[in-house]
Amino acid sequence: MSFFEIHKSELVKGLSLVQGITGRRTTLPILSHLYMEWKKDGLFLTATDLETGIQETLKAEVFEEGKASVSAKKLYEIVRELPEGVIQIRKKENHWINLQCEKSVFNLVGLDPEEFPSFPSFQEKLFSYISGPTLKEMIEKTAFAASNEESRYHIHGILFIQQKVNGKEGLRLVATDGHRLSLIDRECSPIKGIEKGVLLPKKGVLEIKKVLGETEEDKEVGIYFNQTHGFFKIGPSLMAIRLIEGEYPEYEQVIPRDNDKIIKIEKERFYGSLRRISTMASERLEGIKLSFKRNLLELSSFHQDFGDAKEELDVLYEGPPMEVGFNARYLLDALQVMDTSFIYMELKDEGSPCTLRPETSKLPSDQLCIVMPMRI
Repeated sequence: MSFFEIHKSELVKGLSLVQGITGRRTTLPILSHLYMEWKKDGLFLTATDLETGIQETLKAEVFEEGKASVSAKKLYEIVRELPEGVIQIRKKENHWINLQCEKSVFNLVGLDPEEFPSFPSFQEKLFSYISGPTLKEMIEKTAFAASNEESRYHIHGILFIQQKVNGKEGLRLVATDGHRLSLIDRECSPIKGIEKGVLLPKKGVLEIKKVLGETEEDKEVGIYFNQTHGFFKIGPSLMAIRLIEGEYPEYEQVIPRDNDKIIKIEKERFYGSLRRISTMASERLEGIKLSFKRNLLELSSFHQDFGDAKEELDVLYEGPPMEVGFNARYLLDALQVMDTSFIYMELKDEGSPCTLRPETSKLPSDQLCIVMPMRI
């Protein structure tokens, strides 16, 4: 009878990373399951929703090799509650598994592991590498702007494209939902397959960020793209994400080139003012008005059921008076991903897109957010 032993902490770590992927699509029962294969070099866990797949390699003492497919959620719930110590897992008849830890014994129903979808094939030698913290930062500073509507598939994804950064090779990530756009550039070695750009679904990219958050800070991440998938090697984790087919919008045409009204604003004060004034904005539109005068910004909002609000903020601005309406949530989201004490807000007029940049951003841009104005 095939079985192996593994420490609870090691198994919990692996199971927690795959929970976000399993069970998303319930039309196929096998997709709510986890594929487990134990070989002499360890335990391998695989989960997929047919769009995003993940393989985890865990340390285990294997006495006889085997494989199984069991409910990922139920296995995680069981293991998480077990006492600290060694867990023994045995393969039983009819695809069941037996799990024992100290005096606790569980028998868990399984499905035929041969029915589990195979993991996409890849070429180990084609991986390029980027700093893990850099990739995590790039995802954090763009993914929020991607559309949440899966039906709008061409803007539900995040664009990965090769880009020159300060004359060197680099990576650019772009995300938009049609009302706002976020872009970031960072230097890194060339990545195969993204010269013309590839689109990855937002859910899959957020799973990459989750796995990056669980790894050692300074780890490098292997990246490789083929015709159908993007592969990410993060420590003991390997992720495969199906590419979105379709053309990404001509995002560079949206980036304003002639926004000549430039306002320098202290970021934390601006953020606090926006949060306060937005409490009186309409819940549906979250619209607030920004009125600019020489070295002064007035924020105001109105709610037909509750009243209105107004607040003034000292800024650096030498241009003519101007009033622009915005969705407060879009401005708040953009400010949250900028790490500097001051930000630049660049405008042309009340009907044109606004550009937000961190103070240290190199021109033309290594990070920017674009927010469309709204009529209030």
